[in-house]
Amino acid sequence: MASSLHDLMLAVGVRNHPDWFEKVEMPFWPMPHQMEMIRKYPRNTRYGDFSEPGAGKTFPAQVHAIFMAALGNRVVFVTLPALIPQFIREFETFFPGVNQQLKIESLDCNLVQKKKREDQWEVEGWPDILVLSYDIYRMYNDRSPTKKIGPNLWKVRNKAKIGTAEEFATTYYKEDGTAVDLKAQPYTSDGRQVNLRGRAKNTRQMLLKEREYNVLFFDEGDALCGLESILSESVAEMSMRLKDDVAIYIMTGTPIPTKLHNAYGLIRLINPDAFLNKAAFIRKHCEMKDFRVTTKTGKLATIKQIVDYRNVEGIFDALWKNAHRVQKRDVMFLPEPIISEVPVRLAGAHLKLYRKIINDNFAMLGNMVLAPDNQSALRHLALQIISSPGEFDPSFVQSNELATATGQLVETINPGPKRKLIIFAYYQKAIESLAKQFAHLKPAVVYGKSLDRQGELDKFLYDDECSVVIIQWVSGGAGLNLQVAGYIIFYETPTSPKAAKQAIARADRKGQQNI
Repeated sequence: MASSLHDLMLAVGVRNHPDWFEKVEMPFWPMPHQMEMIRKYPRNTRYGDFSEPGAGKTFPAQVHAIFMAALGNRVVFVTLPALIPQFIREFETFFPGVNQQLKIESLDCNLVQKKKREDQWEVEGWPDILVLSYDIYRMYNDRSPTKKIGPNLWKVRNKAKIGTAEEFATTYYKEDGTAVDLKAQPYTSDGRQVNLRGRAKNTRQMLLKEREYNVLFFDEGDALCGLESILSESVAEMSMRLKDDVAIYIMTGTPIPTKLHNAYGLIRLINPDAFLNKAAFIRKHCEMKDFRVTTKTGKLATIKQIVDYRNVEGIFDALWKNAHRVQKRDVMFLPEPIISEVPVRLAGAHLKLYRKIINDNFAMLGNMVLAPDNQSALRHLALQIISSPGEFDPSFVQSNELATATGQLVETINPGPKRKLIIFAYYQKAIESLAKQFAHLKPAVVYGKSLDRQGELDKFLYDDECSVVIIQWVSGGAGLNLQVAGYIIFYETPTSPKAAKQAIARADRKGQQNI
């Protein structure tokens, strides 16, 4: 007999759940470390699951979301836009029948569809569990009472046609920017008066709070890291307004992406009593130094920057007070990856161009001038010259050493239905070049210009004729379940450990059977 959500609740010691939990089957029973997390969630209203990428953080969070919604709360899941379809699908896969008991929906749609869903929910009731992108969350949690309205959206109220579709039919401004009627009072098309500063009432001000959402999950929560995180401040604002009537849970495999002070954005949310405010954190843990810099206008200014840390143990104590981390190989069997470096040597004109840029910060290619104006631009140009020299000179297309070496490596792997391959790259031209190079393998391609991103991912996951996916690691390097692949090639190498670890974890995760 199949287990149910009711059986799971009894197993973790949670008794106050509704009878319909018996109707929700559990095709997948959680692993021991996931059971422990399912126990922790109901006992904490602030918590961070900072387990390693691929350790299975989603399942316990979804269990707790269902439980909290069943008790009458409204739940928000915030994640990366690319992960929303997968996230919704996992609810259906892990908990068959739950959609008959709870309204679980997302706003993974265009602006017209989003407005239609909002209007429908205002009539029928908002979802019990709502899945949003970070951008939509920021829009729905905007604390500003007014919102800037673009001049092209201003209308003039036609008093003779009030109550009809033509009530706001005349635009206040023409396309050339000149006013239609300087004496007319401008409105938005839905009737909000526009003030002299071009602002109208913000109809989405603290909308999530107003619609009684009080349980917040943040997947890929490193988006909340940092001292200056606008997102973290936005969540803290909602927390302050709801006081004790809010629960905040953060999931990320990288709670400190680069610098120690990044942890503050998470600490303020899961351990709000640790520091009175940001200034208190800086005074206690950061060594500051004044630097003189030149502004864009050419003036000298003094800025303070963090140069060192003190009482470092205090930062970690504050971060881990309401959080934990699981290393995936401590809790599940996974074959150890074999990591190989393939040396590639530039030669001839390719090497000459690269050295010219590095040494002189300047090069001429016909009528094209390559002259990066800062160190960041120089770095990106140098990396692109290595991986995508054809972008600068078509003659390099046939003599790109990196592309040749990658082709030889792919031949060695010999991708097929049982030997699927992920190729990670960064620059758009590199991705498009790789798609052409391996067109004979019918690759899926996932990057910013993909028209049907989910369709490309499904092609790689379920179509035996597609054995290769080429992914931009920023847009596809977090959260995706691609363990059907047993091989990964980094055509361009991530320059941060966070990005590399996240990308590798797409295949190095539960369900991976291959080396």
